[in-house]
Amino acid sequence: METKNLFKKLEKAGYDFAIAVATEAEVEKGAACGQLAIIR
Repeated sequence: METKNLFKKLEKAGYDFAIAVATEAEVEKGAACGQLAIIR
């Protein structure tokens, strides 16, 4: 999903922010799915 569309969907659902946290090893391997935190 395009980032722009994701932000629009989150905003419409009433969320202010969404962040994904990945370890350095995940980022280096290009597998940075990490942990998603959605903040209302």
